[in-house]
Amino acid sequence: MSIIVALRKGNQAVIAADTAQSDETMVMRAKYLVNNEKILKAGDSFVGLAGWSASQDIFESLVREQPELINFESRASIFDSFRAMHEVMKEKYFIDTQEDKEQPVESSQVGALIVNTNGIFEIESYRSVSEYTRFWALGSGKRLAMGAMHALYDTTDDVATVALAGVEAACEFDDGCSMPATHHVVTLTA
Repeated sequence: MSIIVALRKGNQAVIAADTAQSDETMVMRAKYLVNNEKILKAGDSFVGLAGWSASQDIFESLVREQPELINFESRASIFDSFRAMHEVMKEKYFIDTQEDKEQPVESSQVGALIVNTNGIFEIESYRSVSEYTRFWALGSGKRLAMGAMHALYDTTDDVATVALAGVEAACEFDDGCSMPATHHVVTLTA
């Protein structure tokens, strides 16, 4: 489980995440893991992944081995990138495209928030892409993080303070998340 948050205000955006991995009721905290970072660099973007740890390994491999597939500058380019990545993930990484819900398309098994100089975006497992004007969260502590960020958003211009409060709230009350948090701030051009 995870908590990933993204927030934009003024000319800045931030992405923040917890650093724990969980397996059912067992939580592995950052001090026990070398690979505890949930926010990855992909080109000029920061990508926070929630879900199966195998999805992160697959995404890291794609960034290393096929960076030409990745263009996250807009909603449309993110969709096109994940559409291309989905085909590779099926063929080379053997993802199981089935989920419990009936959907009209296969699942990529990846949920992510993307922050770059153009804004904040979410890609969900069926490759639907959303762009947000203020903030968003994903993962097991999503509702807690959203509440904390909503409460603080208009009280400060410090994007990191608001985002980290969201992560901290999720970590305090959701058993699938754990501190410490990591974060990255970018200057927006869009």
